[in-house]
Amino acid sequence: MFTKQTMTHITSFLQKTFDSCSIILPLSRISHSLVKVAKANSYIETLGDNADTLHLWIKKSYEEDFKASFEIQVQKALKHLRATTARLAFDTTNEPFYGKTRSLYIFNTSNEYSYDGEFKFISVCLITRNKQIPLMAIPMIVGVGNAKPTIELLEYCQTLFKKIRLAVFDRGFYIAELIDYLESKKIKYLILVPERKGVITTYVEETFELGKFKHEMIYSKNKSKWKPKTTIVVCKGISKFSWIFATNIQFKTRVEYIWYYKKRWQIETNYRVEDEAKIKSKSSNHLIRYFYFLISLLLHLMWIVNKNLKYYAPFKKYLDIIEHELLFKYLEIVNV
Repeated sequence: MFTKQTMTHITSFLQKTFDSCSIILPLSRISHSLVKVAKANSYIETLGDNADTLHLWIKKSYEEDFKASFEIQVQKALKHLRATTARLAFDTTNEPFYGKTRSLYIFNTSNEYSYDGEFKFISVCLITRNKQIPLMAIPMIVGVGNAKPTIELLEYCQTLFKKIRLAVFDRGFYIAELIDYLESKKIKYLILVPERKGVITTYVEETFELGKFKHEMIYSKNKSKWKPKTTIVVCKGISKFSWIFATNIQFKTRVEYIWYYKKRWQIETNYRVEDEAKIKSKSSNHLIRYFYFLISLLLHLMWIVNKNLKYYAPFKKYLDIIEHELLFKYLEIVNV
């Protein structure tokens, strides 16, 4: 039964995604091919002409269609999991690109990397108990920064849940505009702050074990200057380095700040699991790369729902079962 539900969700996602196509698509064949390539951690181009045809369909679609299709599956999952409030974790992930082509979606990399460029995605996960549930991902654009797409994800999450209890961020999200938004929406947040020269270093030097400092930031928007306020919390004496956070949460101990931040590390476990269902591509088209990234998230999402409602199977085994079921389904259609 659980495999049939997953098959239905995958087909439903594809159907919604390719709604704008004016032809009838072989969704069962596409579903089987995608799961097969994901399970093998292989390049989609190994499908030959089928990959070229699929890429043509993807290019005719829209980013908004991908998001809407994924949102439908997330809403179904949250209903099954009975999740009404949220602790969220935000992070970025990079997809290597080997080639000299550049676009608004391909970022340059330094010489320390073996690849020439990379696609970047900002993801948000729901952290609940021992589960990390992918909710959405957005492709990053060169020169835009993290604030705008992160705010878009926060607004999206507010439509999914009655309340956001906490949002946790890595150091790449220590941004004045984002903090201003979080404060205006009264969302509790915990952001790791990179230790820099200047006033942050002064806060660290003035702290013995736990220090809290009122801190003003500044940014420009719409030809105006904005000055959001936050609290910088410094935690020393637990690790070899100082933990520095921007937050609007008042805990009494250092351990509480660090414990709640470490909950976001669950999202990195997500990426390791999702790497087991990674569809690789040589394409320089951001829609194609985004589509395959969402497919990986979707497979992980379905696995979490099924292991919560049915029974546990390792992720690789789960993919193996789904691949075989989709193959049988496709063969049934072909033989009709």
